[in-house]
Amino acid sequence: MDIFKELINTINPSLKKMGFNKKGNNFYLEVDKNYGIVNFQKSRESTKEIVLFTINFGVYSDVLGRLQYAYNNLVKPEIEQCHWQSRVGNFMPNSPDYWWKANLSSDLNAIVSNVLKSVHDVIMPEINKRLSDEGLIDCWMSETFAGTTEIGRFKYLTSLLKSKGDFNTLNQVAEAFMEKSKGKPNANIATEHLKEIEYSK
Repeated sequence: MDIFKELINTINPSLKKMGFNKKGNNFYLEVDKNYGIVNFQKSRESTKEIVLFTINFGVYSDVLGRLQYAYNNLVKPEIEQCHWQSRVGNFMPNSPDYWWKANLSSDLNAIVSNVLKSVHDVIMPEINKRLSDEGLIDCWMSETFAGTTEIGRFKYLTSLLKSKGDFNTLNQVAEAFMEKSKGKPNANIATEHLKEIEYSK
């Protein structure tokens, strides 16, 4: 028996009820062309007898996707393409790198129940907060956990603000970032990005 495959198949009906569609080890929730993605990752340390796995999750913005190279709205994005992403442990107490463990003698229903509790209590609230572009903007404006790199946050945030026509906030974000990045490599990257989105005060 493929333990990991069995776990995914057992989890599938519950996530389907939440609005997700399964593709491989990914589950997709689509709202207004944006995607919330839940990805089950099996550890390389897994064997046929023992499986270790964790959950990655994220949000993909269609607006930001259109601004990126090789955009294809007919292909669902992978978890690595999400503009905001995390691993479930980041939102657990003390932020552990959390992995579930299952073997041939494990009670799979108990493990599935625990996984679904994490999806319901941890993952879904975080995805729902950011599934709209407005939610992503709020996240990047007010939260310390950016779900991307510092320069990634700047690029995504300024691109969304420009697309929304919120030039007052865009000016504030651009000025604050450029001041903070003076003399650092990110300053040049940010300058080039602002040219690309045709930003001017």
